[in-house]
Amino acid sequence: MMKEYGRILTAVDGSESGEAAFFKAVQVALRNHAELLIVNVVDTLYFANVTAADGGATVNQFTETSKQLLEDYRKRAEEMGLSKVNAEVVYGSPKARIVEIAEDDFHPDLIVVGAVGQSRLARMLLGSVASYVTVHAPCDVLVERESISKK
Repeated sequence: MMKEYGRILTAVDGSESGEAAFFKAVQVALRNHAELLIVNVVDTLYFANVTAADGGATVNQFTETSKQLLEDYRKRAEEMGLSKVNAEVVYGSPKARIVEIAEDDFHPDLIVVGAVGQSRLARMLLGSVASYVTVHAPCDVLVERESISKK
């Protein structure tokens, strides 16, 4: 018997892989009449070398870009027929924050992530978000391997 999912979490970053994860999450949410939370994690590692003088402007810029990205995704999910959809900007390490949101806040039955989102160098140095989430998440994880351009 196939498991039903009532709460689904997906993380988007503007990449093709994130886009594919979003579409998969919406499909699963529609099939299960589930609630969907779309998050964008502003990686605070990028701010490590920002000076105090321009740090506030940079953070605000990233936040505004993230809010617009999420609003676009939220609208698209609603246009696809999903009625229970929310979006949230969060800060920190993407892989850690996705797991923290799942454990402490949203308590999803399923997390949908893209297979790759960041550069090859970042994956080598920091490890992939998908790998970390798969190992540490308190629920099922679906890793969407196929990009939108390949579909």
